[in-house]
Formats: sequence, structure tokens, C-alpha cells
Amino acid sequence: MENIIFRKTLNEQDRITGLEIGGMLVLENSQELKKGFLAVIDCLSDRVKITVLNSTEIDLSCIQLFAAFIKHMNIARVSYQFVWNLDEDQQTLLENVGLSNELYLNNSYA
Repeated sequence: MENIIFRKTLNEQDRITGLEIGGMLVLENSQELKKGFLAVIDCLSDRVKITVLNSTEIDLSCIQLFAAFIKHMNIARVSYQFVWNLDEDQQTLLENVGLSNELYLNNSYA
């Protein structure tokens, strides 16, 4: 993943507790992002913190992948927290496509 940052943090049981994602989150790199999500989907801890940082660009294709990943975490009852470092244009994009609520939500299961 040369244009995408995708780092994992593991707990003592080798379950993923944190993800750092960044770089050029655009259509040309969406397959790499999808591969990253698919590689971790069955290895998530019951609580995951997802930090989106140093995102030089972001477009709808990658936002849709985040939304699909969120849907999977909800089905699997994984508690998650997103930390976004987006510029104003990127925040506006999320709002304009109607996904800002889903992507800014923290979801917790008892």
C-alpha cells in the first residue's frame, strides 16, 4: 500500500485494537484500502479505535468503503471510535454525501 497508510495496533491476544489510515484515499487506491479492511475484518477486538490522519485526499469511493466497514463492525457488535483529522473541504464532502453522521459516530456495545 504505497499511497495509503494502514497501520494496526494489536492487544496481547493479537486482536486489532487500533487502525491508523491515511494518505491518498481516492478511487485509484480504493482497492488497496478494501484489501486492508478485508485483511483485518476477522481480527478485530471488541473495541477498535480508527484514526484517519494525514489524508492528503479523500473521495466518495473510499468514504463508501469506510461506511461498509462500519456496517460490518455494527453487525459484529464491535465498539468503535473514529478520530478524523480532515480539512474543511473533506468535512464538507462527508456532509454533502450524507455520511458525516455515520463516520463521526462512536458506537459502543454493552
